[in-house]
Amino acid sequence: MSDCKGFVLIVTKAGGGAAAKLGIIISRWLSARGVDSQIIAHPAPPAHVEVAEFRENCSLVLVLGGDGTFISTAGVVIDWKIPVLGINHGRVGFLAEVLPDDWEVALENFFSNKLDISRRLAFHYEIQRGHSIIARGVAVNDLVISRGAVARIISLDIGQKGQWIKNIRADGLIISTPTGSTAYNVSAGGPLVHPELPVMCVTPVCPFLNGIRPMVLPADRPMTIDVSESSGDVYITEDGRVPYPLNTGDRVIVTRHENDLLLARIRSNTFFEKLRSKGFFSE
Repeated sequence: MSDCKGFVLIVTKAGGGAAAKLGIIISRWLSARGVDSQIIAHPAPPAHVEVAEFRENCSLVLVLGGDGTFISTAGVVIDWKIPVLGINHGRVGFLAEVLPDDWEVALENFFSNKLDISRRLAFHYEIQRGHSIIARGVAVNDLVISRGAVARIISLDIGQKGQWIKNIRADGLIISTPTGSTAYNVSAGGPLVHPELPVMCVTPVCPFLNGIRPMVLPADRPMTIDVSESSGDVYITEDGRVPYPLNTGDRVIVTRHENDLLLARIRSNTFFEKLRSKGFFSE
């Protein structure tokens, strides 16, 4: 078994608790079947360890935690081009959708090549200041450009593939992947999008004078967002993590990441079932 399935990286939710205990149980279960594994506690790894030693032989990344743990781990390992399987120890469970009691079924399915793999696009983004790229990263859920603590609207110029779309004045702008469409995007009035579509959602946050409606655009065309004017602080936030400050004149360039996230799950076609169970459809 270990010859064909290599090595499993187990990332557990921070703070110990049930996720950490389950990680030890799973590691022992894998060892009894001749499969090596490594347990790492989030959020330190895998960003703060030498991931190359895990990447070469790793055949599965197992995330024991909620959607936040899953998203931040997925953004780091997306270039490994291997499945990421989430065992839900959080509250929502849109991405880490396998129940804790079903972990053994999920792993047996993996070793027998019966897991369903859902391909999810992610974003690569760069922040351009003058002629320099000052920051770059990967977003699995969304990118949010927003104002700071001072309640002043910001002005953004939006374009795609060299075509100017619109200047908007708003509290902010959400650029969401289909996977992230059920998060901040839908709360701000954006559309629900099937997670396997090759598109990006662009949703303004409290636009002034209804400057723009939510849009669904092709993801294979680069999008640019220019900070054209601001009388206060402006920030960009990747997948809900620490905001990065932007200046007037900065340009954010959003493209489809060259690799898709390979989201592993026990069953396929669960999207509408999850929408019903999470209250997106009223009875």
